[in-house]
Amino acid sequence: MRAAPSQARLAVALLIVAAAAPWAAGRADAQLTLGFEPVATGLSSPLGVVNAGDGSGRLFIVEQTGRIKVYDGAQVLATPFLDVSMLVSCCSERGLLGLAFHPDYRTNGVFFVHYTNTAGNTTLARYRVSTSSPNVADATSAQIILNVTQPFANHNGGQIAFGPDRFLYMGLGDGGDAGDPGDRAQNLSLLLGKILRIDVDSGSPYAIPPTNPFRGTTGAMPEIWAYGLRNPWRFSFDRLTGDLFIADVGQSTREEVNFQSAASLGGENYGWRRMEGTACFNPSTGCNDGTLTLPILEYDHSFGCSITGGYRYRGRRFPQYAARFFYGDFCSGRIWAATQSGSTWSSTQLMDTTLSITSFGEDESGELYVVHYGSGSDGTVQRLVETSQSFPLTVSRAGTGTGTVVSSPIGISCGTTCTQTFGAGAVVTLTATPAAGSVFSGWSGGGCSSTGTCVVTVAAATAVTATFTVPTVTLTVTRAGTGGGTLTSAPAGIGCPVTCTAVFAPGTRVTLTPRADVGSSFDGWSGGCSGTSPCVVTLNANTTVNATFTQQFFTLTVTTSGPGTVISSPFGINCGTTCAASYPPNTTVTLMASAAAGTTFAGWTGACSGASAPCVVPMNALKSVAATFTTTFSGVFTDNPLVARSTTVKAVHMTELRLAINRARTQHALTAVAWTDPVIVAGVTAIKAVHVTQMRTALIQAYQAAGRAAPTFSDPSLSSLSPIRAAHITELRAAVLALP
Repeated sequence: MRAAPSQARLAVALLIVAAAAPWAAGRADAQLTLGFEPVATGLSSPLGVVNAGDGSGRLFIVEQTGRIKVYDGAQVLATPFLDVSMLVSCCSERGLLGLAFHPDYRTNGVFFVHYTNTAGNTTLARYRVSTSSPNVADATSAQIILNVTQPFANHNGGQIAFGPDRFLYMGLGDGGDAGDPGDRAQNLSLLLGKILRIDVDSGSPYAIPPTNPFRGTTGAMPEIWAYGLRNPWRFSFDRLTGDLFIADVGQSTREEVNFQSAASLGGENYGWRRMEGTACFNPSTGCNDGTLTLPILEYDHSFGCSITGGYRYRGRRFPQYAARFFYGDFCSGRIWAATQSGSTWSSTQLMDTTLSITSFGEDESGELYVVHYGSGSDGTVQRLVETSQSFPLTVSRAGTGTGTVVSSPIGISCGTTCTQTFGAGAVVTLTATPAAGSVFSGWSGGGCSSTGTCVVTVAAATAVTATFTVPTVTLTVTRAGTGGGTLTSAPAGIGCPVTCTAVFAPGTRVTLTPRADVGSSFDGWSGGCSGTSPCVVTLNANTTVNATFTQQFFTLTVTTSGPGTVISSPFGINCGTTCAASYPPNTTVTLMASAAAGTTFAGWTGACSGASAPCVVPMNALKSVAATFTTTFSGVFTDNPLVARSTTVKAVHMTELRLAINRARTQHALTAVAWTDPVIVAGVTAIKAVHVTQMRTALIQAYQAAGRAAPTFSDPSLSSLSPIRAAHITELRAAVLALP
């Protein structure tokens, strides 16, 4: 940057210009109209605008006088983020010149500033954000990283930025005066006229990266990354590729942009003072010996006098300007966009403004800002916007399949980018491409349908849906015949009789396996298969397969209630152990019930009834029979007498009492009790208060039926938490035996 003009320019609130090129692949008459939208005004000699990369969306504005201010997305906060004005020598080409946030700022709160100290020399310092507010730095955290002596007041450089390699890059001018009288830019023993590269995460106060090109060169400063620069006021890294763009302010005839590929190993000599741009300077002839790296862009002083480097555009707002390098001129206010074609670069002037352009900036999304120096207290930061009306076009994807949608002009690439803003009147063509195994089924919304391309003329916010489906065919299985069975598939899907229809991708090879029920046989396939082996069908269309099962046997199932067994003749049933068997149709099966010791057979239900021990079952269908056994009380109690606090109350004690009480009730014309937990299993069924309470109630009823006074019991009101004691059982035993 050169010194500010003596007469300030008027800042513009809105500047309207027509782009020189139409939208790429768009309608020929669809011109993009750009302008500026002020986001910050009333600034004191602003020189830069930087984002912190912390996801906050804030912008940090560098004022030459020594303050950094915060724009929070709505306003510039009244309290500065940092004020180092007492440390800074200002102004002309001196002051607070640069700001860079550490790549891990979100977590470590570290940032760096580049300023001219009160002695007129260059200082690089490290700071941290305060712990009390994210919008205020900790001024006491300052740590000086580097001081560089400046022989003159001009050509201080100013830019600092972290590269994609996480190293800090710093631009320094040639030390000033005019024509680099000390030839400092070509002198590798000096830091002036160079781009430096240092590791601020190692060493004290920094380390030299092991890949710096002059680290092992005798007499050279190891910090040097590139040299031969007059005043690299602003440089930037392409956020997509990592390429480096260096705008170097010229002497008296030429301004230039130098380029360094992300693959560079460093060490480039950009020519100053031997050359100014592509012209010899000192010497006036024979200046280029073939070792110099020449600029990719230059312009003479009929277009301006002090270049201000910008950024390669990677935002999403103007897809037609993707990958173009924006830069401007402090003196003339012109702004250009440069385009690369192979190894050749060309520029188009986008606008001729009245701004004193000290810097460009990017927000976290890659959208561009321009800093206007003003005349002391009326500097501004302006956002680059389109002044013609624009609307979002949003693509969504639906259906069971997958695929991508891209737009022409570029901007939408959905899966990744599914919303893009286009100017009113833009004609956008959407093309859908299904992924392997999917098909594109058609468009909806935006006036589009069918399966061709979708052409949208943008006139309002528009939403378009692309539907992708996975083609399917249906396999249906049916069962027939007198028997029963199941059918399963591999791959899974069919599990008939529950799931008898499933869908599969075309070409799927499905194997169906039959399994006959007990007493049935599988007799074969029809439809899509034949024979009796597993059915293998390749599904290229909807297919139906039939399976026939024939009943060969009828199954007889026996269940028992209470201690006892049931056996059959002919042999097959022996329940407890084997409680189901299959018999040929019309077989007569005789079932015999045998009660266990202490029990009686109470009768049959199901295919038989009554209390006769033999049950004759004709097997002309599936049959089931239940046998019920009742335990009888022997008249003698186990563990008698029970010893308090010694004998544990057992399941057998409860069962015996229940039998004895029911016997007593029967003797007095009362029905048997339907007990809670009718079978108390030792070691399984917990003995509960409800069991005792039921027996007390049943016994009192028997006493009442006998005309006797009801017995009394200890702990008359047992709760669910009451323990069952031997005394409770002893009382019930005595009451049962006392009732005639």
